[in-house]
Amino acid sequence: MSPSNPNTTSQSSEIDLITVLSNQNKEELIKIILDLSEDYPEIEKQLLFKYTPHKDEISSAKKLISASINGAKRKGFIDWRHVGPALQGAEFTLQKARHKVEKGEYESAILLSLVVMQPVVKMLNFADDSNGSIGDVMNWAIRTIDDVVIASLPVLNEKEKKGLFEAIMKEAGKVHYDGWSDWRYALLKICTYYSPMKDLRKKLEKQLESLLEKTEASWSDRYEKTQIKLLQLEIIERCDGAAAAGEFIYKNIKSSEFREKAIVNELGKGDFKKVIQLCLDGEEADKEYRGLVHKWREYRYQAYELLGDIEQQKQLASKLLFKGEFTYYIKLKELYTTSEWEGVLKKTVAEFKKMDYQPSAYLSILQEEKLTDELLIYCQKNIRTITELYPYIIKDYLEEVIALFIKYIENEAKQATDRKKYRKVCSIIKTYKNACGTIQSHKLIGELREKYMRRPAFIEELGKIR
Repeated sequence: MSPSNPNTTSQSSEIDLITVLSNQNKEELIKIILDLSEDYPEIEKQLLFKYTPHKDEISSAKKLISASINGAKRKGFIDWRHVGPALQGAEFTLQKARHKVEKGEYESAILLSLVVMQPVVKMLNFADDSNGSIGDVMNWAIRTIDDVVIASLPVLNEKEKKGLFEAIMKEAGKVHYDGWSDWRYALLKICTYYSPMKDLRKKLEKQLESLLEKTEASWSDRYEKTQIKLLQLEIIERCDGAAAAGEFIYKNIKSSEFREKAIVNELGKGDFKKVIQLCLDGEEADKEYRGLVHKWREYRYQAYELLGDIEQQKQLASKLLFKGEFTYYIKLKELYTTSEWEGVLKKTVAEFKKMDYQPSAYLSILQEEKLTDELLIYCQKNIRTITELYPYIIKDYLEEVIALFIKYIENEAKQATDRKKYRKVCSIIKTYKNACGTIQSHKLIGELREKYMRRPAFIEELGKIR
């Protein structure tokens, strides 16, 4: 008798269930559902939530979300394994919000999404969110609200818009976002969509000013201040136009976010000299922050390119190259004639060799220019790199490559004291075999077997090399 097809079994089970349920009267179907709900309480809550009357859906959603969270607690805490079940009520609510959007019920969709946020963000105080699930649900709620507000703006009347604005503002103002302000600012950013309505703009600006007053001079508060200023800029851009926005940007130019906006604006207008000055000022102001200095130099290089200033490009490309940016090596090479380049290349390699530590850009240059002699010297000083760099030098320096591999393998074998380390040695031998051939590798394996005959685990691992 041949085994049954699992797909067939599944289909027949489904058909049988439909047939059985179809043959029941209303009273019996109600009894079936009630019995299941008694055994599985979460089914009751989901059914009540799904089919609750419109006027009660917010209250029902709160109960479902709360039940999921409380049901996952163990001694007041939710470990990472139970965070998923704890979020089921929130996820079910957000799914319902999406269905509301499809039916054009924008207000319900926004209010359902807002209901999710407070209990979920509070979970961070008593849950292990190692896998980021809580953050994912919060961001899902934010995206839903953002999408729905944009879709609803042309559809809703003024009273409806004001109601939703007030609901979102109220949520953003709650104290549980004090430690998680990015979500507060995301909600306030959504509120800026309503700022063309004068009375709502005033309320939003008043709220932002109130938040500004609470900021102080610490690093974290500087971050908070910048986020608030960016929201104020958003309002100005929506309501007052480009000129007013530009003026506000320059008032806040000390902030790197605003400096970058100014640079981008000036690039768009073609004022490259202004861009260069903004970048130079930024390099001086942010000299303690390498990442920002690098960003301003990249913008400055872009301005020199657009101006056609070859000499400044050469100087800055060289500086960026020595900071490890290989991209600027290609740019630098294009700025010189073939006859000029040979001398520049020698000087560049010499400067890199003076460094205590050569960045990966140096190796990329040696590979690009096929400077095998320099690559060999590098491998001799950094013997571990032979496993990666041998393809570039083996054609010209076969004997030297063999010698480096043997030295590296012997050093590693000498320090190996457990099976994990033995396997690492064997992995290097396999690379050696691929590079230099079976004869060379077998010869070395034989020598290692003889030398380490009292290490049976090592001998066993060596025997696995084929």
